[in-house]
Amino acid sequence: MQAPIHKKPLLLFLATNSYAIGALITQEDGGGTEQPIYYISRALKDAETRYLRAERACLAIVYASQRLRHYFLAYEVWLMTKSHAIKALLQQPILSGRISQWLLQLSQYDLRMGTPRAVKSQAIANLLAQFPREEEFPPDDKVSGEVAMAEEVREQWVMKFDGSSTTHSGGVGVVLYHEEDKGVALSFKLEFPCSNNTVEYEAYLTGLAIALEMGVKHLKVLGDSNLVICQANGSFSLKEPNLAPYRAMTQKMEEKFSTFEIEHAPRNENRFADALAALGSQIIFEGSSANIEVSKREESIIEVLKEKFREEQG
Repeated sequence: MQAPIHKKPLLLFLATNSYAIGALITQEDGGGTEQPIYYISRALKDAETRYLRAERACLAIVYASQRLRHYFLAYEVWLMTKSHAIKALLQQPILSGRISQWLLQLSQYDLRMGTPRAVKSQAIANLLAQFPREEEFPPDDKVSGEVAMAEEVREQWVMKFDGSSTTHSGGVGVVLYHEEDKGVALSFKLEFPCSNNTVEYEAYLTGLAIALEMGVKHLKVLGDSNLVICQANGSFSLKEPNLAPYRAMTQKMEEKFSTFEIEHAPRNENRFADALAALGSQIIFEGSSANIEVSKREESIIEVLKEKFREEQG
């Protein structure tokens, strides 16, 4: 471990498993090599062991921000993760329950998100999380709301999916939710040619992968693709050879859930996933991702601007 270089960003790597959380802070030296600065970990308490994987990661961020508050206040901190689920939870504009309390605590820091370029630091964090330390300051490390909102043992999530295909690319939309206080909505752009059937399977598999990444154990799937739904429940046979790898992989993924249901949904009940898929297929952007926020407005922009002018004049 070494002392951090002043005014140089810190990189935060998370590690979680079924019994512990941990966080490793690193910083790039003059040669661009990541050097470890500080590592913390602790065992999960009873209620916390029932959190979803993405929620345990959020808990690890809050724990790190409390234990290493002096670093978070003095430096720009980059959360390094490849997890779409974690990024989605942290970027949701409206949440309630414990995650909203955690996000409120984190809003005081200059916390940003990036994708890790090297695996060394993440591997170190994962290894050290296997050996959680004893709590050094139990009264101060309790995160508000973490016990009162304990997960039920059998918590069923709902997944909706849809795919959109164009001549040169495709789009995938996935919505995962449980009640109103938890929800993940993601859009993916596929920069390779996809048939209508292929892109539906891409969407279905993407949703299953994200659900498993989040730690979901009980899943109900709703979609408007007759082909995917009917092949999943066995009422349609597989006739297209190019779909065989998709069907084989979906069967492996479905078996990973403790309970699994899949049903056909009318298209008008799948509009959110459909819109996300259309967005992914049509949008053009540089880099590997783009952040898009959709806000609801209940009156014309004219009325909004009139009110703003009245406030300025008053």
